[in-house]
Amino acid sequence: MSLSLYIYSVFGLALEAGKVYETLMSLLANDESGSLKALLKRILDWEKRNPPKGEYDGFYWHDVSGDPRVLNKLVILQVLKVVLKTNSGTAYRVVDLAALEKALQDVEKAEVRPVEGEVEVPADILDVVVGHEEKKEIILRALKSKERVHILLYGSPASAKSLILECLQRLPGAKYIIGSASTKAGLFELLYNEEPRFLILDEIDKLESMEDLSILLSLMQTGFISETKYNRRRAKTLSTKVIAAANRIDRLPPELLSRFVKLRFRDYTDDEFIDVSAKVLQREGIPMGLAVYIADQVLRKLKTRDVRDSLKVARLLKEKTREDVDRVIELLSRQT
Repeated sequence: MSLSLYIYSVFGLALEAGKVYETLMSLLANDESGSLKALLKRILDWEKRNPPKGEYDGFYWHDVSGDPRVLNKLVILQVLKVVLKTNSGTAYRVVDLAALEKALQDVEKAEVRPVEGEVEVPADILDVVVGHEEKKEIILRALKSKERVHILLYGSPASAKSLILECLQRLPGAKYIIGSASTKAGLFELLYNEEPRFLILDEIDKLESMEDLSILLSLMQTGFISETKYNRRRAKTLSTKVIAAANRIDRLPPELLSRFVKLRFRDYTDDEFIDVSAKVLQREGIPMGLAVYIADQVLRKLKTRDVRDSLKVARLLKEKTREDVDRVIELLSRQT
């Protein structure tokens, strides 16, 4: 996508920010190629070297090596203003020079800002997840990295994605949310008030609010989040890492996908399902032998490889016996 089309695509999003600084931060947070930041730096440099001598004094596109289409869209977004327009060309000036300088400084700081302090990752945090050894190694490397690395798990339902997210809730400073409920909970409020080290985001494909999407994009790119409502502005720069999951990613915006290390998951085999179910159920206090029996019956009688179904059966037991398991399985099988 060209820079001109890119700015047009975030036009509505940027206008929501209201002020020049918020508009700039919204644009820079989505500047995948860095070309917009480079252009704004050239504009800032020109402005500093050429303070206005009169009402019609400004820079032309060739002074900053800027695409006129991009400059004109920045005028629409009220980042630039036209001070002179003639048949020979258009002269521009920055609307708020201080805001431009601060936005560029904040983006630079956020891009080089490491995750603060060492992250203590429990040694057994993913032990319950059977298989997927290479994916688990990548996840652990991302968790321990001093830089922001974001992970997206996607693929078939019941393939360990949600199980991994549940395991990661044990991380110090982790916060778990579901994409379909993020707007009600308030993504900005959560991030601003709790400053999570890790944002565990399930069902990211159901994140539909443009406001939440804007916040997430900015958080992942620069760590910067901001909100302007009722003439009140709040902003922070965080070191949050995002670990998300989705069954499908075809509807996710490409600018969001590009911020993730993407890991694709397949279905469990029968043996893997029984193994992982048994380990999960043992954490629920179910003896190993009975845990294996529950998993086997869920697989064969309920015809599912979803570990959550094994958990449901275990939690419906009155007594930890095979007879009780058989009764629960029988009742559930009649409902399908």
